[in-house]
Amino acid sequence: MSQPSSWPLPPGSSRVVLPLKLTQQLAQHPLTKHLYPLSYGHYVDAVGHHVERQSHTDYLLIFCYRGRGWFRTPHTQGALQAGQLLLLPAGQPHAYRADRQHPWSIYWTHFSGQAASSCINFLALTDTQPVLSLAQWRPLLPVVTNLLNLQTQHQQFTAAVVAASLLQQIIAELPRLTVTTTAPQGFDLTALERFMYDNYHRDLTLADFAEFAGLSRFHFSKKFKQLTGTSPMRYFNQIRVKMACQLLDTSTDSIRHIGQQLGFDDPYYFSRLFKKTMGMAPQHYRDSASLRAVHQPLKGV
Repeated sequence: MSQPSSWPLPPGSSRVVLPLKLTQQLAQHPLTKHLYPLSYGHYVDAVGHHVERQSHTDYLLIFCYRGRGWFRTPHTQGALQAGQLLLLPAGQPHAYRADRQHPWSIYWTHFSGQAASSCINFLALTDTQPVLSLAQWRPLLPVVTNLLNLQTQHQQFTAAVVAASLLQQIIAELPRLTVTTTAPQGFDLTALERFMYDNYHRDLTLADFAEFAGLSRFHFSKKFKQLTGTSPMRYFNQIRVKMACQLLDTSTDSIRHIGQQLGFDDPYYFSRLFKKTMGMAPQHYRDSASLRAVHQPLKGV
């Protein structure tokens, strides 16, 4: 199997490589032998991401949902824009990289199986046209999220079987998502929430969320409040504060540094937002968490 890149993971990104013994089992099992992942992940704002392979033993699918990048094969080269998918076949040398000015954010998977070569024909791709443009792609995000959520169980065979099933579902859905349809009046809240969690470290605006949902800011805000009972920005900031609590509980980083990791350049604004949401300042929260841990009763005592 070709190794995924060793590009350093920033906040919000993930990379899973299934153990060789596990992929050998998937290659033999009747439920998975036709198509199964070898590795998969999610790279956010992949600055400096660059790969060049002269030898490649498996199939590679890259979907760009923001920013852009570039690719090269022996047969063609070009850009990969937001909303486009690139499928690179096994045995073909290739190179790809994130754009320096607008680095891509991508979902990707290396995969194999008896039916892997059939994916190219199924998606109507060729050596000279390995890129598929998706008119709609957000409906797939819940499935992608389920796949990414299996990363903590990536050494379990049962979880790997589920991962293979989800990968097959994703590829099976792709041709339907190339068709342009009338824009829906609503939006997928699960997909939007995933987008918020993936980008909790960025200072996003209402316009960013409305663009993701494919609605005007007015209609998006109105629909969002109908579904959640709160505003989009308050919801997003609650997610950021939730992530701040995790960092305060599990790290010794300074309050300023934690705020910067969450996209807050102004530490005073971060502290005010945290206090407004949690009812106490970040340092008070950290101190109270430490006290709770000290006074936690021992099990069995």
